[in-house]
Amino acid sequence: MAGSPLTRRSFLIVTASGIVAACSGDATSAPPVTTASTTTAAPTTTTSTLPPGPAFASDPFRLGVASGDPASDSVVLWTRLATDPLAPEGGMSPESVTIGWQVGADETMSDIVASGEAVADPAFGHSIHVELEGLEPARTYWYRFFVGDWETEIARTRTTPADADLADRLVLGHVSCQRITQGYWTAFDDLATHDLDATVHCGDYIYERNGSGIRTLDIPEPTELAGYRAIYAGYKADPSLQAAHAVAPWIVTWDDHEVENNYQGDVAQNGSETPDRESFLARRAAAYQAWWENMPVRLAAPVGSSLPIHRGVDFGRLVSLSVLDTRQYRTDQACAANDVGPRCEGSDGPDFTVLGAEQETWLSDRLASSDAVYNVLQQQVVMQQWRLLPGDAAWNLDQWDGYPAARDRLFDDLRSPDVRNPVVLTGDVHSSWVGSLATDFDDENAAVIGTEFVGTSISSDGGLLEPIIPAVLDQNPHLEWAQATRRGWTRHEITPTEWRADFREVEDATVPGTTVDVATSWVIPDGGAVVRA
Repeated sequence: MAGSPLTRRSFLIVTASGIVAACSGDATSAPPVTTASTTTAAPTTTTSTLPPGPAFASDPFRLGVASGDPASDSVVLWTRLATDPLAPEGGMSPESVTIGWQVGADETMSDIVASGEAVADPAFGHSIHVELEGLEPARTYWYRFFVGDWETEIARTRTTPADADLADRLVLGHVSCQRITQGYWTAFDDLATHDLDATVHCGDYIYERNGSGIRTLDIPEPTELAGYRAIYAGYKADPSLQAAHAVAPWIVTWDDHEVENNYQGDVAQNGSETPDRESFLARRAAAYQAWWENMPVRLAAPVGSSLPIHRGVDFGRLVSLSVLDTRQYRTDQACAANDVGPRCEGSDGPDFTVLGAEQETWLSDRLASSDAVYNVLQQQVVMQQWRLLPGDAAWNLDQWDGYPAARDRLFDDLRSPDVRNPVVLTGDVHSSWVGSLATDFDDENAAVIGTEFVGTSISSDGGLLEPIIPAVLDQNPHLEWAQATRRGWTRHEITPTEWRADFREVEDATVPGTTVDVATSWVIPDGGAVVRA
């Protein structure tokens, strides 16, 4: 999906009106914030000629294209210029570059419905975020970028249904955890063959430590912006990832490895390269900016070390999707050096939090106002209970198990009779799990609140969990199924009467191009508990 020499220059473009990005939260609720690399544009028939732009000696679109954060009348288009992805600053000189873009109503781009220009600023890694407006709901569009004598491949995106509409069918891809050195991205090759309405990514898009393995990305662990930019470039140059981005809009959140393994709030992990709070927050600021530069998100650029990313994406009245951040605001688990052990003193108190007070309130209000058939939480760490040993001596404190009071507060909201069919989509643990969220995780007859689907990784190794799966399933009666040896992705097909999850698994992610099949399928009937299909 990288660029190619431009063979025709007969098309015309319009200059986009303004350089604007929306704040975090629901797309319709936040005021615009001006940034240097985000353009807002609406369909138009006015035309003007594109300036010729610089003459790049090699393809500047080697990181591909993407779209994301769809709405019923809008979608974000993204690209980032890099003539040499692993060179300093992607091989780009420190000047701004004007990029042209087009949106078509058909895949041949013979019917152009919107076009314009955007400025790729070196201060933002020569990235572009075009917030296209005025589109039709539940409609597929195609788009491309061009500059100088180069243009990208044509990619596909899609808007969501209108707010009042109940769609007959919605298909979502569900992915996470794609450590490039631990396998090939055959799962993305398979995902790219499916007709998806959107793909949700639950975090660990990059890993801060890579080195050698099945594949090699020899970039030192970053603590500054240039290092994080280089890792994103190394990941995004992969053609399988580019193909997966090119078939549907993505809705992305982050987990820990976008900054550092198992960081919690403003506290680095043990043995960190940036152990004190000041140096870690400087590192977090760099990591958050690099994430924003490389994601197709409807968010303002970060200021300092904070970047609110929780937001809502609604697919009409069928699915209300709440994108959560379980990393930036959580209480530190200071009681266990390796994140496994007894719960910390105070973890059952009101101030011990995963989401932070502001995000908790936002989510509570959003759930209370939803009229969707399915209320979906896209988040990072396992919400189901995993009792690792009999008694209370061993919990994975990096998961919601380390925050029982915070989970209870969330469950109080989810079990409201007005919140229909809660479904949680999770990543993080490089393994697949299906289970119910229950009022009492230790009682097999306890009332069911909702369902959690934990998707396996795209490539990150999960084999270390395989030996403990039988014991965890035995001690936690709400869990239905798990596996940790195979990589893949989950395809969710949703109708007003049923949610179906197909776990598509790669035969061997250490070998390129191996087969992908459905390992297991699960169904949630409207108003019911999850069952094997």
